[in-house]
Amino acid sequence: MQAVPVLSALGFLVACSSTPTGNGGDASSEQLTRCDPLAAKALTLGTVVGVGKDTAGALYVDSNHGVFVVASGGASLVRQHVIGSGSSGTTEFLFTFEAPGADASSARQLLIETTGSPSTATAMALGPTSSRAFLDQAPVGTTALTLVDVSSVSGLAVVNTPNVPSYLADVGNGDVLLATVPMNDDQTSSNGGLAIFYGPPGAVDQRAITAFEESLSGNGTVTFLVDGTPFVLTFGEVAAPDAGPLGAFALLGLAPKGSDALTVTLRSPTPTVLPPALSFACLR
Repeated sequence: MQAVPVLSALGFLVACSSTPTGNGGDASSEQLTRCDPLAAKALTLGTVVGVGKDTAGALYVDSNHGVFVVASGGASLVRQHVIGSGSSGTTEFLFTFEAPGADASSARQLLIETTGSPSTATAMALGPTSSRAFLDQAPVGTTALTLVDVSSVSGLAVVNTPNVPSYLADVGNGDVLLATVPMNDDQTSSNGGLAIFYGPPGAVDQRAITAFEESLSGNGTVTFLVDGTPFVLTFGEVAAPDAGPLGAFALLGLAPKGSDALTVTLRSPTPTVLPPALSFACLR
């Protein structure tokens, strides 16, 4: 797995501009199905760099699709939430991870030493998050893992991390706006896996995203279609008490093409579970 950036409110910390094409057409022309917007996307294990086993029998897997753990005696590869990563040269890597939904205090590091191309693990270990040292630096507090053949995880079910709400907002016309992003960045998507749901509470439908732009300062727009009409959502950072030097994330307005702009009010704090009064449908 390659070192990855940390997600921001909309999935990026870097300036970007994209015209996504992979999340379907407008809800008016594409088939919708009732769904849980936070449900995990199907995922394969991908190419495995290495598998390490601890003394209790749990397996720790580094692959190009993420960091996975198989509990002792378990039958599933559970993808972990990678909250930080680093590398030294082309052979030393570390990933700070925690179980999906776990408290940050439970985070650990997976350290991998590799060789060859494609990379193959020659050593793996678990370590505390207090150290940023790599295996070739012999960091204190690491616990070596026993390398086992990659066939030990062949055929096991893969459990991806879920999507999480980026923000939930109420629109001045009574509609609801929801944005979700994958817990781990979706590197197969041009916008990090951002999804937009919009509509009245009983029909908050996924909408096709036709453009996304974000600057290094955190300001930008996302354009999505509602019955063929482009809606441009503007977001940015605004000054707020205790918000830090960059300010606080805010939705600055929603402008349907050819109509007056609509106000959008964030629900704060952003919920971790979706209100049961809202009904969602996803593009197929």
